[in-house]
Amino acid sequence: MITVVTTIIGGPGFRAAVSAQGTSGECHPSDPATCTLADLADLLGIRIGTTLEDFEIVDSDYVATLRREFTSVTPENALKAYSIRPTQSSWDFSAGDAVVDYSVDAGLEIRGHTLVWAKDEYTPAWLAGLTDPVALWTATQEHVTQVMSRYADRVRRWDVVNEPLATLGTGPSDSVFWSLAGDWIGDVFRLADSIDPTAELWINEYGTDWVPGKHAAYLSLVRDLVESDVPIDGVGLQVHRLPGSAVDQALLEQQLRDFTSLGLQVAVTELDVPVAPTDPGALEWQASQYRKVMAACLAVSGCREVTVWGLSDRDTWLDGLGVFSTPTRPLLFDDSLRPKPAYTAVRDLMAQTVVRRSLPTTGGFAGSEVLTAWAILTLGVALVMSTRRPRRTS
Repeated sequence: MITVVTTIIGGPGFRAAVSAQGTSGECHPSDPATCTLADLADLLGIRIGTTLEDFEIVDSDYVATLRREFTSVTPENALKAYSIRPTQSSWDFSAGDAVVDYSVDAGLEIRGHTLVWAKDEYTPAWLAGLTDPVALWTATQEHVTQVMSRYADRVRRWDVVNEPLATLGTGPSDSVFWSLAGDWIGDVFRLADSIDPTAELWINEYGTDWVPGKHAAYLSLVRDLVESDVPIDGVGLQVHRLPGSAVDQALLEQQLRDFTSLGLQVAVTELDVPVAPTDPGALEWQASQYRKVMAACLAVSGCREVTVWGLSDRDTWLDGLGVFSTPTRPLLFDDSLRPKPAYTAVRDLMAQTVVRRSLPTTGGFAGSEVLTAWAILTLGVALVMSTRRPRRTS
């Protein structure tokens, strides 16, 4: 339940105090410690997400934190082709079913990740080895149809194509899917739309926030899709950061706006900020970087989601990557699921934004204007809450 209270303070001006009956009790954004990330995301009308694996469902502490703090889940591996169809003759939906079923029961939204991952090293060997474009498209059609049909009405949002560009470049990725004739990305989106016309269809990409020239290449690709009337709803920016590389908040905000200017939604879909294991000031620096990313999203009206790529430091994929010094400690919660400075920075910024948005922008209000403002705020929050299923806390 969300309530909105408008209070007259010392004369004609007013301050709107917003509170939410959330998973942690009563949330008062003017006192951020009373709120969870999920409470504040609901008030801001955005999604705050993290990942979930099937084996993590049995970890009671993990899922308690997940249910309390987040409103959205991305299955980290369970819906990828290498999990679902490791060989041409075998289908395995067990992990995907577990994550989707749990998330639906918990009232969490689901980002389906991903239907086509345009990197051969992450494509099942049998699929990446198809040299006949007709056979490859037939297999792609079958995969997308089977997966989307199975989870229709439960997964409302799909990363249809993931990482179509080169990891550290601006050209096409090293993927068998680029051997398909014509506009293969558009064709996959059209296929997905024909299977579930009500689902949101997204494209997702790595490194556009820091690889030179990659944002421009990504923007060009997406613009071509829009101009070709491809049924695309949103653009994901992964925002996997590098240790010690500071976020340019203004640049990231502009990159998000570049996509919303095309009439699309945008999201930060895979955020993590690794730090050096021996730096005594690392966690405070990390907190400032998380704050910048969240601030960039909150500044863009079409930014609908920030998802962190893992719940706690013990769950990060980065420590097993063999690239960075470990432990990388890139997430909002530490190994013991305790909130880190980055969590506090994000929570406090979200709370401050709720309070700021509830204030009049100029002048003051009095009398009937206060009542009108109260009615508008109440209606707005009610509409936001009516569009999402309630989270269950147990």
